[in-house]
Amino acid sequence: MSAKEQRKIFTQPLFIIFALLTIVGLVCWFLQLTKGLQLTHLNNYNTWGLYIIGFMIFTGIAAGSLIFASSAYLFPAMAEYKPYTRIAAFVGAIGSVVAAGLFIIVDIGNPERAWHIITSANIASPMFWDTVILGTYVILGIFFTRQLMAVHAGRKEEKSLKGIAVVSFIAGLFVMVTSFVFALQVARPLWNNPAEPVSFLAAALVAALALLIIIFTVLNKSGYIDISQEKLSKLGKLAAVFLFFELFIVLGEAAIGLYVGSGEEAEIIHWLVKGEGAPFFWVELIAIVAGLVLLLSKKPGVLAAGSAVSIFAIFMIKYNLLQAQLLNPLITYAGPPGYGGGEGVYLPSLVELGVAVGIISLGALLVIIGLDKLNLGLRSGKGAGRAADSFSGKAGQA
Repeated sequence: MSAKEQRKIFTQPLFIIFALLTIVGLVCWFLQLTKGLQLTHLNNYNTWGLYIIGFMIFTGIAAGSLIFASSAYLFPAMAEYKPYTRIAAFVGAIGSVVAAGLFIIVDIGNPERAWHIITSANIASPMFWDTVILGTYVILGIFFTRQLMAVHAGRKEEKSLKGIAVVSFIAGLFVMVTSFVFALQVARPLWNNPAEPVSFLAAALVAALALLIIIFTVLNKSGYIDISQEKLSKLGKLAAVFLFFELFIVLGEAAIGLYVGSGEEAEIIHWLVKGEGAPFFWVELIAIVAGLVLLLSKKPGVLAAGSAVSIFAIFMIKYNLLQAQLLNPLITYAGPPGYGGGEGVYLPSLVELGVAVGIISLGALLVIIGLDKLNLGLRSGKGAGRAADSFSGKAGQA
C-alpha cells in the first residue's frame, strides 16, 4: 500500500466520529478530575455506577472473545469459525481490555493512586484478583492473536495453537472471579448469591458473541471477511442460549423474592419489581425477551439488531444489580444520604455519559486501526489494504 492508502483510514467518517467522541470523553474526564466526583450522580449510597457497569461488560467481552477464539481449536463443532478467531482475539485483547481498564481508572477519582493496586496489593481481595485477570487477558490476547496470525501466514502449524487455546479458554472462564467482588459481600443479600459467578459467565458470553456478530456482519458487508448467513445464525442461537439463562436467573430471583414477601432480599426485590426501580426492571425484562426473539432470526440485519438489544439487556442486568442493592442497604449512614438528598434511583450524569462514550469510542478506534493495519481477515497483504479501506468506508456509511 502507498502512504496515501495507509492514511486513508484516518479520513473515514466512522473513524472521525469515534475520534471526536473520544475527545468529548477526555473533556468530560478533565472536568471530573478538576471538579471532583460530585459531577457524577454517585453518592454515599450508590458508590458504584456507570463506570463499574462498563468495567463488568467489557471485562466480560474480553473473556468471552478469548473463549470464542479458543473454542474453535478445542471443539470440533466450533472449528468452522477458525478464520475469524484473529479478529475475536484482537477485539478481546485490545479494544475490550483497554475499555475495561479505563473504566476503572475514571472510577477511582484520583488516577495517580492507581499504582497503589500494585504497591499495596491485598492478595485476599477479589479486586486484586480482578486486576491480575485483566492483565492476563491483555498478555494472553496479544500472544494468541500473534500466534493465530503466524499460523494464518503459514509460519507455524495449527497444532501449535493447542496449548495457548487451552490456557485462553480457562482464563476466559475465570471471568467469574469478577462476580466475587459482589457475591462475597454477605451484607448485600441480593449479591451474596451462589448463582452470580455463573450469571457473570453467561453475561460475558452473551455480550462477546453479540458484539462479534455485529462486527462480523459489518465486516462481511464490507468485504473484509466472508462469513455465511448460517454461521452468523449459529452464533445468534448460541448467544440466545446464554441470554435465556440470564432470563431464568432474573425471573427466578424476582419470583422467589415476591413469593416469600419478607426478609432482607425480598424488600430489595419489591423495590425493584414494584417500587421506584420498577421501570428499570421492566425495561430489562423487555430487552431480554426482545433480544431472544431477534437472535433466533436468520437474517444478518435482524441478528445484528438483536445483538445490539442483547448487549443493552446485559447492561440493564448489571445496572439493576448495582442500584437495587446499593440504594437499599441493610445499614444506613447517619446524616443526608448523599449529594442527591435522597436515595431515589440512579441515573448517570451527563459527565458520566460523556466519559463512558469517550472510553467506548477509544476502544472502537483501536479495533478499527487493528483491523486496517493487521489484516486480520484476509489472505494477502495486497488484498488486505483494499478491503480494509472498503471496511472503513462502508462501515462509516453504515
